[in-house]
Amino acid sequence: MATLRELKKRLKSTETTGQLAGAMRTVATAKYRKVSAAFASYAPYSAALFGLSSLVPFEKAEAPDEPFAGNEEKKPPLYVLISGNRGLCGGYHHELFAFFAEEVLKKEPGAEIVVCGRMAEEYCREKGIPVRRVFAVPDVPGAAEARGLCDYLLGVFSGGEVSSVSFVHQRFINMLRQTPEIKPFLPPPQQENAGEAEPPETLFIPDRETVMKQLEPLMLSSEVCSVLLGCASGQQAATMMAMRSAYDNANTSCRKLETEINRRRQAEVTTSVLETSSEAGEY
Repeated sequence: MATLRELKKRLKSTETTGQLAGAMRTVATAKYRKVSAAFASYAPYSAALFGLSSLVPFEKAEAPDEPFAGNEEKKPPLYVLISGNRGLCGGYHHELFAFFAEEVLKKEPGAEIVVCGRMAEEYCREKGIPVRRVFAVPDVPGAAEARGLCDYLLGVFSGGEVSSVSFVHQRFINMLRQTPEIKPFLPPPQQENAGEAEPPETLFIPDRETVMKQLEPLMLSSEVCSVLLGCASGQQAATMMAMRSAYDNANTSCRKLETEINRRRQAEVTTSVLETSSEAGEY
């Protein structure tokens, strides 16, 4: 049985842990709100691009000077592993890395790997997984980070160095649920309306081909930004829920320890009174 002094030390340690968990929960909540605001402000731009894509269907180019040509030779696929920059987010990273090891490392042993986020970088370094490139992504990513990653992926794919590009990440569903998935990125999937004629009132200036060439990179960069923002939302939501659970558990433990300490003190006082009374009765 623990002594009263040991219980007091345990109570102090648990209170400190609860304070840290509460502070991290507050920070994660603020970051989640910031990411959600960025997502909301970015949504109209992304929706407008996807609306234009219905008028300008993407088709894989055949000419040698087009962005998606030159991949006839069999090349290894490229997977982009996206994680957060910090732990303490429950099973978020454990599920992601387990999925990555099962679906990518075992099934595609010769695949090229690009990582985004410090946790993914540390995981690959610990496991001895060769990494082609590391991208530093902030907790609240923006268009600049998305454009840099997109330009690099377009470069290695259009240069014929890899056969395909896919994202491996946790797909954000809601505050309580994220699920790991592999999302194909390059080559861009064929649109259902590919080859259909645009409405007669649609006017492309200067011409359709020029508009498509300018719109294609913007669409791909928009998709990358959406993936990064979704991963950031999921990571901050997982951190917020894990720290909320840790904070509540710490408070529950503190209440139990305080009750036990008060009982011990009351028992000591009662024992002291009884001993004093018995000593006084002897006289």
